[in-house]
Amino acid sequence: MGRKKKTEITAAESNDIDFPFPAFPWKLVYKDGNDTRKCYFQTEAHRDKHIERHKLKKNQIKLSYKYDIPEIE
Repeated sequence: MGRKKKTEITAAESNDIDFPFPAFPWKLVYKDGNDTRKCYFQTEAHRDKHIERHKLKKNQIKLSYKYDIPEIE
């Protein structure tokens, strides 16, 4: 009995892992003491409200959005 082979994760599956809740496309990750907090939001406004409430600075946070945002030229 050997070890199980690692399966490769596709980009779509990776996105599903990163964003486990379909209705919450905004993600915020930050350190709170020794803990890493992962927060999911329905809207950008909810995310911004959380950032303000906890007085988080730009260098403390990592923001993600589930869907690609087209660049405007």
